[in-house]
Amino acid sequence: MTERPNIVIFLPETVRADAIYEAPGAGAHTPNFDRLRSEGVTFTQAWAQMAYCTPSRCSMFTGRYPHTHGHRSIWHLLQPGERNLFQDLKEGGYRNVVFGKNDLIDETFAGECFDEWHLRIAPDRGTVRYEDSPTAERLNSAMYLGRREGECHDADWARIQSALDFLDEDHEQPWCLFLPLSFAHPWYAVEEPFFSMHDRDALPTPIPPVSGDPTRAYRSLYRDFAFPNGLGEADLREIKGAYYGMVSRMDAQFGQILDRLSERGLEDDTIVLALSDHGDYAGDYGMVEKCPYGFEECLLRVPLIFRVPGVEPREVDGLCEMTDLYATMMDLVGLEPKHHQFGRSLAPAISGDVDTLRGAVFAEGGRLPGEEQWGIEGLAPDNWYAKRRDVVNQNPEVNLSRCAMVRTSDFAYTYCANDADELFDLRDDSDATMNVAENALYDEVRSELRDRLLSWMLDTSDTLPLQQGSRHWPAG
Repeated sequence: MTERPNIVIFLPETVRADAIYEAPGAGAHTPNFDRLRSEGVTFTQAWAQMAYCTPSRCSMFTGRYPHTHGHRSIWHLLQPGERNLFQDLKEGGYRNVVFGKNDLIDETFAGECFDEWHLRIAPDRGTVRYEDSPTAERLNSAMYLGRREGECHDADWARIQSALDFLDEDHEQPWCLFLPLSFAHPWYAVEEPFFSMHDRDALPTPIPPVSGDPTRAYRSLYRDFAFPNGLGEADLREIKGAYYGMVSRMDAQFGQILDRLSERGLEDDTIVLALSDHGDYAGDYGMVEKCPYGFEECLLRVPLIFRVPGVEPREVDGLCEMTDLYATMMDLVGLEPKHHQFGRSLAPAISGDVDTLRGAVFAEGGRLPGEEQWGIEGLAPDNWYAKRRDVVNQNPEVNLSRCAMVRTSDFAYTYCANDADELFDLRDDSDATMNVAENALYDEVRSELRDRLLSWMLDTSDTLPLQQGSRHWPAG
């Protein structure tokens, strides 16, 4: 490996960990992710800090939490002056290239973080068509479109083709290739052979909605809005089968990148990182897509795999956060952080020196009254997201305050000032379907976790600049 390695960061959107880590049937067919796992270091318990794309990405590439830097909506991206991995890499001598959707860097800041961002190969959206079917019509309110037809030279196809073109070049400096794809974000739709790749009847039984004491208002609202006529188990299996097909299509594209690295003799000089920003309900809990108030495992546990030249493959099962990504990458390439952050480098775990990482992981969500987190502009009135935005904004009972979660290996606890607490005993209820927060047998656990959540919030509420300011007035 050269003194400073090249980097590939492959970040498909909305990919839950079990879609990658479980065997085909229980998970998606992902031979190329499996290949990377056999050659790299897999973190099986990596947790995102918010089930929403922009806040999650801002956290993973800065090492700061959503409440620390104020990035809690899809419209508040990193601004000039907000240090991040890509700015630090560029200042450290890297050529940074990105082909993909931007849920991270404000347009005014792009030039300080990347050297190239325009696609080299354009998509042809006219090659994508959708099969008319009774199933697609019936499940339209659940974001299901079903089987795609045609060559499907969509945006992700163009991003991969552009990346392959970049990899075919000769480079005079170390480079970082960032590939934030759109799949497997709903709508649930994919072409063959991926659409039919997963036997719907063999998929795991969908996780049922949470029972026990009253749960947060968003659950019933979101479920009732998305599925006014209700969905049966076969419908939920169909949704997950299409979602898994999208994951498999993404995996096939990832394979093209891995193959080109091998063909170009770049494997010994390149760190490959594969991850996602958050997961997807995909029919579990009776829901689809995601929710920025959601803390379920299917939304927050994500794949995280590093292939580092010269490092033996292994699995690490200790808890870690996606805030740890920034510190880890800076450590691996030998650069010093230029801002205060809360991530913990996973480099010792990658090298095999440690297995225990964090005793707990944290996530957050919600919004303050009047905040327009759902304020997506320019949507047609009948658009799925426009309907969901309007329903949420017009119902005060779902305009929740901020909420946060702490999760250990045994328990998951959520606090929201304007709603009931949630507590799940993961030892007997791994899917977190029975809320035991009001069960007196868990009073001590609930109190301890609430204290832990408060301590975390205070410890991470702000940051000090690394450089001291001058307390003198200007001379003259």
